[in-house]
Amino acid sequence: MTSADSEPTSDTAPLPTGRRWHLAENAYEDALTSFEFAILQAEGGFQRFAIQAIRAATDLDLAFNEIVALHVVRMQERSKDTATIAQLTNREDLPNLQYNLRKLVSLGLLERRKAGTSSVFTVTEKGRAVTDRYAQLRRETLVSNLEELSDITTKLRHASRSMQVLTGLYEAASRELATLNTAVLFEPLENGSRPRRSTKRTSD
Repeated sequence: MTSADSEPTSDTAPLPTGRRWHLAENAYEDALTSFEFAILQAEGGFQRFAIQAIRAATDLDLAFNEIVALHVVRMQERSKDTATIAQLTNREDLPNLQYNLRKLVSLGLLERRKAGTSSVFTVTEKGRAVTDRYAQLRRETLVSNLEELSDITTKLRHASRSMQVLTGLYEAASRELATLNTAVLFEPLENGSRPRRSTKRTSD
């Protein structure tokens, strides 16, 4: 091993003391943490925009997840079942998603019908009118501003691809966390916290 191999790179070297904290000790961690905060901030902005746009388009009171589900059902003008909607939005909270869909049906924005052993959802004419208004407001207030940015189409595609890759990495890390024996990694918490129960099984 050469000396260059043994020395930390600029990305793995510790950050200056003033910038270092428990989630960001080097440039790699700092970049990832900045990305995570950017996701939170972008998601917050996206949610506020979506809710405000739907309020401007209709007098219906819809939550963000309901707005997303409505658009996803209309995507490509194809009916979709709950599993497909969950897959497209990366949701695991199926009971909450089912509640969102039932509310959209009750408001007349979606219709539900049986397809074999499952149910599929289709946007209604009322739902189509609401989502058309949303799309118009989105073009006038958001897309028009994006068009002024230099090479925005390429930048958005690169950002989307990067986020897809990172989503896969987060999913893989979540699976790895499920296999860890944390009792070996950590001491029991202090200040009166109870030690974790061991998950090891004893032989009968």
